[in-house]
Amino acid sequence: MKNLWIFALAAALSLSAAADLNGKALVVKAGATARAAAPVSLDCPEAASGPVTVLDSDSGASLPATLADGRLTFVVDRMAAGEEKVFTVKTGGAAAAPRVSVEKAGAEEIVEVVVDGKLLTRYHYGAQWKKPFLWPVNIGDGVTVTRDYPMNPEGTPKLAQDHPHHKSLWSAYGEVRLVDGPPETTHDLWAEGDNSGNQRAKDVTWGSGDAYGWIKSDNVWETGAGEPLIRETREYRFYAAPENGRLIDVKVTFTAEFGDAEFKDTKEGGIVAVRMRPDICNAKAVITNALGDEGEKTAWGKPAAWCDFSGDSPAAGWLGLAVFDHPGNPRHPSSWHVRNYGLMGANAFGYSYFVKEAYNKGLIPENGDLVIKKDAPVTFNYRVYAHKGNVKEAAVADRYADYATPPEASWK
Repeated sequence: MKNLWIFALAAALSLSAAADLNGKALVVKAGATARAAAPVSLDCPEAASGPVTVLDSDSGASLPATLADGRLTFVVDRMAAGEEKVFTVKTGGAAAAPRVSVEKAGAEEIVEVVVDGKLLTRYHYGAQWKKPFLWPVNIGDGVTVTRDYPMNPEGTPKLAQDHPHHKSLWSAYGEVRLVDGPPETTHDLWAEGDNSGNQRAKDVTWGSGDAYGWIKSDNVWETGAGEPLIRETREYRFYAAPENGRLIDVKVTFTAEFGDAEFKDTKEGGIVAVRMRPDICNAKAVITNALGDEGEKTAWGKPAAWCDFSGDSPAAGWLGLAVFDHPGNPRHPSSWHVRNYGLMGANAFGYSYFVKEAYNKGLIPENGDLVIKKDAPVTFNYRVYAHKGNVKEAAVADRYADYATPPEASWK
């Protein structure tokens, strides 16, 4: 009876808190950048969770919103640079089906993400794979921007069936070691040869919502023999963004639970890495970074706040994908392991391999080794922007600003 009473009290308090939130106004300032499908978040101590709607006070339009963990998050449709708008919170009413549905796909170890009724991606974490990954990554009506190989070899031309460890969208690194272990012994968590290590998902949880749905995967990186090296917590947030510009936030936290761990300097890695669909990886494909550099020769290894790979698909038109490096990340801006054949990875460790010009200018150190200390976790945050159009048509620089310097929100 005591537990039932506590549960009932908590539920009543939550409903009361939600009622207090009903009708409350907030102000959003766009800042210097024009905004489009920009996630906005602010503290909301009045209510920890529950159905909620955010209304545009001018038009009355309803915006996708999620109230969770003491924060209200919603997606602003469009705002002009310098614009200031008032929004109103509405609570209560029957809960509708969430715009971002995240559910287990049958008995397999796959979690499926559907936005507004259309498949965005699936998280594959079964033990048959050496590492978990997202595949496909879709925009529009089933148009994927990432490669199908090796998951679906029949759908990939023979010439593009290389590097089987490049699985759509993933996180991995090529040289990891325990500091107290043999100094010459490192473990490959990037490639998938006979002696390579594994990433094992120990616990995967997920949830749906209107502004976003999420997946959290508690992983352990292991040696090829199954000995633990480091714990990695991977969190994905999938927003209710338009189908021509899907947004996925990725948070990767490394915890040296098994002893101090070192990420050695190598180009073979990407804490967020993607492999693009083969039919855009041609002579017309364009690699662009935040500095305006174009092409592999100038963008490869260069530190930049973001990098984009786009091209003209004969089947689907011009499309691409950008990875945004958060300004708060260690070693921001990241360097980029990006190749014309479709690989793009955010790599903040492989400095000795990257362009000497960046080192000579003092942009990166000579060696990129990084030790993660026990009881001192290291976290990296990124946003993935899968888009139609080229880098200008998709306004990639503006969408990075939405991430790096989001609209300012405050209670009125």
